Amino acid sequence: MLLRARFVVPVDGPVIEDGAVDIHEGAIRAVGPARDLRVGEAVDFGDGVIVPGFVNAHTHLELTHLAGRVPPHGHLTDWLLRLVTALLAEPPTREQIESAVTTGTAASIRAGVTCLGDITRNPAWTRPVLARSSLSGVSFGEVAAVGNRRHLLDARLAAAIDADDANERLHIGVSPHSLYTVEPAALRACAERAEQLRLPVCVHLAEAAEEERFARTGTGPFAEYLQRIGVWDDAIACHGLRPLEALRGAGLLGPRTILAHANYLDDTEIESLAASRTSVAFCPRTHHAFCHAPHPFRRMLRAGVNVGIGTDSLASNPSLSVLDELRFLRQAHPDVLPDTLLAMGTLYGARALGLDRQCGSLTTGKRADLVVIPLPGPSSPWYGILDSDHAPMTVYLGGFRAAADV
Repeated sequence: MLLRARFVVPVDGPVIEDGAVDIHEGAIRAVGPARDLRVGEAVDFGDGVIVPGFVNAHTHLELTHLAGRVPPHGHLTDWLLRLVTALLAEPPTREQIESAVTTGTAASIRAGVTCLGDITRNPAWTRPVLARSSLSGVSFGEVAAVGNRRHLLDARLAAAIDADDANERLHIGVSPHSLYTVEPAALRACAERAEQLRLPVCVHLAEAAEEERFARTGTGPFAEYLQRIGVWDDAIACHGLRPLEALRGAGLLGPRTILAHANYLDDTEIESLAASRTSVAFCPRTHHAFCHAPHPFRRMLRAGVNVGIGTDSLASNPSLSVLDELRFLRQAHPDVLPDTLLAMGTLYGARALGLDRQCGSLTTGKRADLVVIPLPGPSSPWYGILDSDHAPMTVYLGGFRAAADV
């Protein structure tokens, strides 16, 4: 099968005008000018742009059912309290979680997302749904072990790393949730198990400035949050370090680790991330919704940190579209080069998840995950991708066109 369009943007190479992508047995066989790729009849998308499938480096699909119920405002801990209160008031059933993930995967595919890093508190319920979908990615089983819930560590860690539903597309990872929900001993246990099994890791880090106070002293808004949700006890052990130092001490910095959000890191910490090859999943619209200080993603990129894009969940974001995130960044930061933005939403996200050999760019041998975006008028491909409001017109996963009703 040959797909042709006015522009092909491979991400790892220059833009190709009147380009084409040759697909064979679900993989990319060749990419180049259409005149050089004559393999039978072409599916011609005319004034369109073919780009790699988008990669959502950080999301929570099982919270899809909370869309619009806990809009983000106020301090992060106030929102977390409202979120947890909503979940405790009406604990979702397995059927509701499965439905939420099914809805979330369909919305992701419609938005052009073909690979994602999903955080799940209920891996036994969410992973079968992901395994049946056409998406690729990593399912990070979430671990929380703090206060009077620390005794649940072994059970939660065992559930988090259960690989029964893993397949060639769905990989398993572990997510020690954060420094305010995972005590030092539990953090080290997660790190040790991840190292033993060579698992990818995702940690929510520096999501709010006050997280440093909790990490150092065990006090402040995050301590109050734990008290209000009823898990605090006087035996809680604080980390006694700045957040990034605590992760380093636990052995969790490295090329298999993603830091979700990373909103508050200084230049020295950014250099440490670059040196350790730790990735960041930046969630632009969620960051904006909580009125955080400007995110240091540009300083991170200049320092050599791999920064992918995440949507977080529909509990804090209006959509699961990485393309929407990129267009938001384009408006907010017009100084960032368009090819850098697209790489953040594709190749860098795949690299963060450890899947850049399989997806993230239109490269020979990679999975044929790609998206066609309409290009109105005689303009550059970047107008269609970043400056228009047009949704993807077609999505391919593993060489198969996604159903129109997905």
